Amino acid sequence: MTTPIATSTIAQQAFRFMELSPLSSFADDSPQAQAASEQYPEALRICLEEEDWSFARRLVSLPPIGALPAGLAADPTLPVVYRLPGDLVRLNWVADEVSWRRDEDLLRTDTTGQLLIRYTRLIDNEKALPALFRTAVSYQLAILLAPLYVGSRTKRADLAAEGLAALERAVTHDNRSASARRWDGQPASGDWATGATR
Repeated sequence: MTTPIATSTIAQQAFRFMELSPLSSFADDSPQAQAASEQYPEALRICLEEEDWSFARRLVSLPPIGALPAGLAADPTLPVVYRLPGDLVRLNWVADEVSWRRDEDLLRTDTTGQLLIRYTRLIDNEKALPALFRTAVSYQLAILLAPLYVGSRTKRADLAAEGLAALERAVTHDNRSASARRWDGQPASGDWATGATR
């Protein structure tokens, strides 16, 4: 996290959602600041893992690795191995016509040469995040901290419902980030009932 927790707008908003004193009013070594620092990365990852976000989307071409790390066996059905990027949070797409399986930070495939993938990357600079997404992360942070600082079950349930709604708003807004067509090369979806009765 590049933003100090005491000045993080996401953390400040999370404390407002919990109806607590501003985080900046607590000392840096206070239990509140320490809990927020501990849970902030989790809240951010939870939200980033939820969707193929345009602001965190990256398309890269991976080279195969030369040899497997020590202790790992080769898979004869997926013999070519690629190392996934270190900032990967969610793997969203692997080149068409490729059989693949993710094992830890490796991708085993049946193809050779460079491999095209699309993934969601970790962004730890909150100023690079869209406003609606920051709000969703604030709610997620509040939800993670609520068992410690929110005594009312009703308030905790409200935070969960409001957090889900905030995430859905962010997803809906982000859906306008590409042309309205399928990315997988398949024909556009028609009437689902016709497809189901074929």
